[in-house]
Order: sequence, then C-alpha cells, then structure tokens
Amino acid sequence: MAKTLFIDLDEINREWKKLDIKCSYPYHFGNNGVLSLREWLAFQIVCRRCEDYPCVHACRYEALERVEESGIIVRNNCLCVSCKSCAVACPFGTIYMEILPFLTFTCDLCKDRLKKGEEPLCVRTSGGAIKYGEFKEDRENNIFQIGEVFVKITPWKKELSGKLR
Repeated sequence: MAKTLFIDLDEINREWKKLDIKCSYPYHFGNNGVLSLREWLAFQIVCRRCEDYPCVHACRYEALERVEESGIIVRNNCLCVSCKSCAVACPFGTIYMEILPFLTFTCDLCKDRLKKGEEPLCVRTSGGAIKYGEFKEDRENNIFQIGEVFVKITPWKKELSGKLR
C-alpha cells in the first residue's frame, strides 16, 4: 500500500482561522493546495445533493455543474469569478465562502516530489490535522477514501442525529 494523505476535515473546518497550513506545490507562487482539497472534499462528502441544486442555478457564470450519475457538484475554475453566489444560495451552508477563491489552487498530493522519509509540507504545518502514511477506510469512525485521499468527516446525517438525542 502506498503512502497518501489523511485529512481530518472536521479539525480543519473547526480550526481553519488558527491553522497556517503551508503547501509546497512548485508550479505557482502562493499556492494553497489545502484549499483545493477542502473544496473537492466538501463537494464530495459534505454537500447534501439537493434535489433542485440551488447553488448551480445561482451561478450566473455557469461555473458549477451537477454530475448526473452521482449528484456531485463540480466547479469549473476557468469560469468561476468567485462571486460566491453559490455559497449564498446553498440552503445548508455547506459551500464555504473561503474555499471559493478567485485564483485556482492545486494539490498534486506531492506525488513523485518527496524524498524517501520526507512528509509533505502541509503535514508538517497542519498541527496534526493532516497526516501522511498508509490508511484504511473505516466508515464506522467516519473515515472515507475519496480517490487517493483519506478524509475524516462527520457526515451531516450522523452529526444531526447525535444532536437530536
């Protein structure tokens, strides 16, 4: 099994303003790849996949698209002007304004860029919210595999049911 990232999205969302997570993506200055991971994971897991998807309809630039098979929302970075209309239209507040920057950020998961034994810069600067290693999906403990990344996030249904008890 190859090493990959484990992202505690609950921790990152809770502590976002306190965290100073750095990124070593080499292809443009000031990149913050964690933002792109956070956006991608939010659309994959946190989005509630509304039947009428108001976020898509709110975008006058047609930058959001709903993938029919899965219901997942995808943002076209070339069309998005970061007006944040989608975030305002989201009835559940799951599109966070800070993950919709005007500039496009990229994360390449540091593939083929790490020396043996080295950890990605985001891991070293995340205060433990991001880990690097070998992980397994564990849905009972809210750990999901999305592509090559493992993420810990409390699904809204579990979070809501815990509050109603």
